[in-house]
Amino acid sequence: RYLRLLLDHAGTAALLVDAGFDRERTLRPDDLERAADRPVHEIVRLESLAEELLRPGSPAGRSLPRFLNGFEERLGGALERGAVALKSIAAYRGGLWLYAESSQAARRRAFSAMDKQAQAARFDDAVLLPFLVRRAAELAAARQVPLQFHTGFGDPDVYLPHADPALLWPLLRDPRTEECPVVLLHSYPFVGAAAYLAGTYPQVHMDLSLAIPLAEPIATRLVAEALGLCPPGKLLAASDGHSYPEMHWWGATVWRHALARVLRAEVEGGGLDEPAARAAARRVLAANATRLYRL
Repeated sequence: RYLRLLLDHAGTAALLVDAGFDRERTLRPDDLERAADRPVHEIVRLESLAEELLRPGSPAGRSLPRFLNGFEERLGGALERGAVALKSIAAYRGGLWLYAESSQAARRRAFSAMDKQAQAARFDDAVLLPFLVRRAAELAAARQVPLQFHTGFGDPDVYLPHADPALLWPLLRDPRTEECPVVLLHSYPFVGAAAYLAGTYPQVHMDLSLAIPLAEPIATRLVAEALGLCPPGKLLAASDGHSYPEMHWWGATVWRHALARVLRAEVEGGGLDEPAARAAARRVLAANATRLYRL
């Protein structure tokens, strides 16, 4: 009842959930849907999927072909079951420069030398992780399914220069992956760079997500900076709710207040009229996500 009260007050109609986050201590999507009493749509975390395939006893861990085939089969199966997006935390597992092309021989060597137990706990192989992310981007491009990237701050072990969304430039221009819808998450302190990419490349969107509830004192400035270069039709408003019910409410509430202040300033300054400001708010808070994730 408490969770439902918070979600109702936040105006949350549906939840899009990264089901690979802290699996031991969080509700599965179907359990969360019953608890929240509203639709829950799954987002597939690529690194968590790789870790599952490498767990002791998994047939996929016996050879590279089984591992790669299992990865693609699991991705396809999740999308067939209704998953609305893919997601990568490569920024926290080595960085976003994903275009050091590897040969098949190099991938075989990497798989043979891999400490399977360690990689099952934290998949960060410097050869196989970029390869899997690029392959997932190709599949997402073919299916027109969004691929989210954590960028900027987040996990405590992130090396910020390697989490700059500008490092994704080759993926955005590669003919194999340029049709993949990309969503840049968090982005702080690279908000301007993410907004530039969203304003330049038709397939790129941005979602400040964690930056808004975590940096609430400067949330209005961050939203204004994002909208300086990112069109209102390409900015998304995730709560980044996780782990406990209040986070869902807090993120959505801070987002709404920050966006209201930015749009009110535009109306008062003559940059927008009231109907245009309300239309922009509807896009950012709901319509963009409904269209992009095909809800």
